[in-house]
Amino acid sequence: MKAKKLSFLLMLIFVLLLSACSGGKETTGNAKDPEKEDPPVKEEEPAEEEVTYDLGGRVIKIVNHWDMTPQGGTELGDLAVQKVKDVEEKYNVKIEYHVVPWEEKVNQLTASVLANEPIGDLVGLDTNMTAAMVQQDYLYALDDIIDISNSKINDTLKKMGTFNEKVYLMKHETNESGGMYYNKTMFEQAGLTDPYELQEAGEWTWDAMLDAAKKLTTGSNYGLSGDANLLAEYSIVTNGGKVLDTTTGEVLLDSPEAMEGLEFMASLFNEHKVVKPNEGDTWNNPRQYFTEGLVGMTQGWVWEADGRSETPFEWGYVFWPKGPKGSDYQTIVSSAEGMTIPKGVESPEIVYQIWEDLQLWEANGENVIEWFEDVMPNEESVDTATQMLEKINANYWPAYDLYDAFWGTYGSISNGDESPSQAIAKVKGEAQARVDKFMGKE
Repeated sequence: MKAKKLSFLLMLIFVLLLSACSGGKETTGNAKDPEKEDPPVKEEEPAEEEVTYDLGGRVIKIVNHWDMTPQGGTELGDLAVQKVKDVEEKYNVKIEYHVVPWEEKVNQLTASVLANEPIGDLVGLDTNMTAAMVQQDYLYALDDIIDISNSKINDTLKKMGTFNEKVYLMKHETNESGGMYYNKTMFEQAGLTDPYELQEAGEWTWDAMLDAAKKLTTGSNYGLSGDANLLAEYSIVTNGGKVLDTTTGEVLLDSPEAMEGLEFMASLFNEHKVVKPNEGDTWNNPRQYFTEGLVGMTQGWVWEADGRSETPFEWGYVFWPKGPKGSDYQTIVSSAEGMTIPKGVESPEIVYQIWEDLQLWEANGENVIEWFEDVMPNEESVDTATQMLEKINANYWPAYDLYDAFWGTYGSISNGDESPSQAIAKVKGEAQARVDKFMGKE
């Protein structure tokens, strides 16, 4: 009994001691949580400082056949003017813009490079000029002077600037195009499906175009107008073919894709007779026929749209239709322009960085789309032109001394004088010899 009392007494003392340790305070839902330690303050990483250069007041000459001096007065113009000021301060340089006539550019650049005194640090060239200069080793490849993977030039523009598997031609945006203008009014009156609707459904094909052209060829009207040289190239490329493999230097006009394209082009002229004959001017006549409402479709580029704002009918713009071997719609580009860095330029890697810093990357493409909206008559045409920027197929075959190699060849096919196989067999050997000589394979 005494043991039980002692045990009870000890338990009571323990409870009282525990209560005393808690301060005898009642805990409720409003009681504050015990104070927690503040987490350690995370030190901010110092901002990465922009690399600056001191080129000692060096003059950076930018040369082209037109004056590239930025002009203020617009939002983009003011930004471009400010870019020049920022670059001059960052590098301690003076930016100067010089004009050299188009016809003198190659000769002046060649002579200046050979004298080790390039006419400019940055020189504007087209792809024909660039290809020739690359073969002479007169230009720097960007791959050899910078880490091309860190360049702001996107993949599409890198491909457009590539020769011999290296990037030489610099562009910060593209406005390339190449498709078909069509007379919407004529299509509606004939009860034909609008080509844009077919395009968006993936059904704008050679067969669809031919069907429309046949139905639009009535009386004095024709389904199509065009130059045989352009219609031949477009028929080859939209069927998955090429005029030239610019990497290997092989002329590919006798490939199955190319031959099928030329056969189709020949049928438009000779079998179906849906192409309005030209009257001596293969450039202006096709465009004139379309503007006058005499044909339903014609080949053309976006820059031609501005001259068609006053036509007495509604028109639209779509891709050239794809052939049976074509996997997608394509923007056919056989010539382009951009900037290059000639051999002999001091510190070419810094010159490239100066060029990059001068570009309006933050507004890339905005002015191009705004231009489309200004010159195109409807949203569908603007959409097509915008899509074309993402579907560029650049093949600079004329630059490999082939510019005039096929003059008369495609004409003889369109006139029915020769079959495609006969005409190509006649010129392929000489064309291949030209390319081999140009690429130094002889």
